[in-house]
Amino acid sequence: MNGIAKAMTKVFWGMLLVFLSFKINHFDLLPDFIGYFIVASAMNDLVSFSHTFSKAKKVAIILAIVSIPAMFMREISLSEGFEPSSDVFTLLLGSTAIQLLALIFIYFLFQGLIELASKYHFNELAKKTKKILTACIIIDLLVLSLTPFSMNLPGTDFFLFIIIGIITSFIVSIVILVLFRTYRKQFLSIE
Repeated sequence: MNGIAKAMTKVFWGMLLVFLSFKINHFDLLPDFIGYFIVASAMNDLVSFSHTFSKAKKVAIILAIVSIPAMFMREISLSEGFEPSSDVFTLLLGSTAIQLLALIFIYFLFQGLIELASKYHFNELAKKTKKILTACIIIDLLVLSLTPFSMNLPGTDFFLFIIIGIITSFIVSIVILVLFRTYRKQFLSIE
């Protein structure tokens, strides 16, 4: 397996760990920081193809460090009812900061992928990556901008907003993981 395909495999598994969440008593059994460290390791393998990957690596390391205390933060329990408080505000602020960092990471990662695809004349793959990046940015910014307003929605509308957000996040995660596998397959073909 060539270096790029091997790096894409690491990126896939690292991001899968980030996207998955299995919690027992508010403790994440698949901590995000492990996934981000795996992705940062993959960026070492890719930096020689595009310097944008070094930026993605730095943000991945920051996300890994920030994710360590985040795995101990309790979540807002929707089953107990929702009451605005300083705890809720702090959780939302921390969550928003992590989401913004993740968006910056995705931007640098995808820009590196676009440069990589272009360097090897995989123009269709570069176009596809640009489209997915644009969709990710729009969706993330939309969710980030609507989240503060969602707290003012009546109970059923708030739950609907949460459900739509979860489904959208799941779909985006799958699309991103499939893209990494596509890159792996494309670079295995030139071996």
